[in-house]
Formats: sequence, structure tokens, C-alpha cells
Amino acid sequence: MPDWAKDGEPAGSAPEGSAKSDEPEEPAEPEEPDAPDEPEEPGEPAGQAATQFEELKPERRRLVGFLALLMTDRNQSGSPGKQPGLAVPQVSIILDYGKMRRDGKEFAVTSTGIQLSPGETRAALCTAGIYPLVLNGQSLPLDLGRTQRLYSKAQGRAIRAAYRGCLYPGCSMPAERCELDHLDAWEKGGNTDIESAALGCMIHHIGRHCGLFHAVKIPGCRPMALLSKELDPQQKLRVNTYWMTPQEALAADALAERMTAKWRAGELDIEIVEP
Repeated sequence: MPDWAKDGEPAGSAPEGSAKSDEPEEPAEPEEPDAPDEPEEPGEPAGQAATQFEELKPERRRLVGFLALLMTDRNQSGSPGKQPGLAVPQVSIILDYGKMRRDGKEFAVTSTGIQLSPGETRAALCTAGIYPLVLNGQSLPLDLGRTQRLYSKAQGRAIRAAYRGCLYPGCSMPAERCELDHLDAWEKGGNTDIESAALGCMIHHIGRHCGLFHAVKIPGCRPMALLSKELDPQQKLRVNTYWMTPQEALAADALAERMTAKWRAGELDIEIVEP
């Protein structure tokens, strides 16, 4: 309590009956500074204690649990030391065996059109699962699967590797997010063959079945798109090159031009698929 607040006496007045000493008062020793506070844990807001997991809001607890699940190393095969239940991501790498044997350059590309160097390809092969897939000169998968009601995983992997993305020209939807489309309708006696399959995003898959554009089947070649006369007065056969490398895109456009010329000359028997 300060002196001025004691018994109402003015500050600095001596109590009655006490003699004032003539000796000078010794200077007061300086107070030691308070010990610095212990450093707080990194990541914690200043002046706040660490928040326990149980004290988090429900939505934050769910987010933390979801992130922990994503970062857990799991697979579906039940290998020793790993927990089954969560699929691991897959990235398709397409190797051109002819280019690899010929000059060893530009022979590997991902399913999203990213060119890989030989070193990057070798590094990926060290840790990745390898699925054999044979393509012919027109990028058609040859040796995976036969007929059944739904496409198998092997068939879907082959189709996505060959066609890269949605059938509609210019669509930016990657193959992994596209749906497998029966060009030979199953309900009309069609088979679930790879050569009769196409990829379509949710919008353009529905659009094809609504007749907004047509898929075109070409013997020995990948399916192409034929847009409406309002969108394409020239009525050319077209390929979606969005997920291709520049070299692949030029080759695909040249292929579409050749097929269009043969079709107009009556030298090519194509099938314009009904919605």
C-alpha cells in the first residue's frame, strides 16, 4: 500500500514519537528484472495455451482426421505393414517403344500430356507399378479385355492411357475424371469392347446422348467427334488434343485431316454414332 494511503497521513510524514534520523538513507538496491517467460511452443498464438484436440470444434476435428487419413500410407492389396482401405493415387506414363529403341528421346509422356526425360522415367519405374499396355500406330489399345456389361479396371486404364481426356474438342477434363462411354449401346446388343469405347466428361457425355454432337467410329483408329453444323460449318472430324504434347497434338490433327479427306472422298467407311 502506498504511504499516502496509510491512516490518511500525507505521503512522506514520519509517524509521531519517532525522531528523524540525520543519517542519509541508503539508496535502494535496484530490483532485479523479472525472469523472461519461457518461450511459447511454435505455432501457438501469443498468450494462448495449446488447444487440445477435444476442445476443437467438430468441423476442425473432422478436418484433422481427414488430413491424417490422406497422409497414411495405405493400399488395397493388404500388403504386410500397410492397412487396406484407401486407394493410392495412380499416374499413367505412356512409353513409345519405337522411339525408345530408336533414339531414346521424348519417348515417355504422362496421361496429362507432360513430357518426361529419360531420367524421370527411370526414377518412376523404380517405385511404380507397371501395367503392360500395347498400342498400335493409331493409339488403339489392343490386348486388354473382351465383352462384359461394364468396363473392367484394366479396360478403363487402357482407354484413359490412349485417349487422355474427354472426346469433345477443347474440353479440359482429364481422363481420370471422365466416364467410359459405350459407343455401341448395350441395350441394343452392343458389346463392351475397347474399340467401341470413348471418354466423356459428365457434361459432354450427357451432351452426346442428347444429340448435341456425334462420336464417330473409324476402323483401325481412335474415335473422333463431329460437331453440329452451327458450331462447325466445315463438318470436319476432330480430336481433342488438350492433354497431348505439342508433337502429339500436331500428329492427331494431321490424322483427323486425313480421315476427313478420305471420308469426303468416299474412301473411308465411318460410323456416325447415334445418340
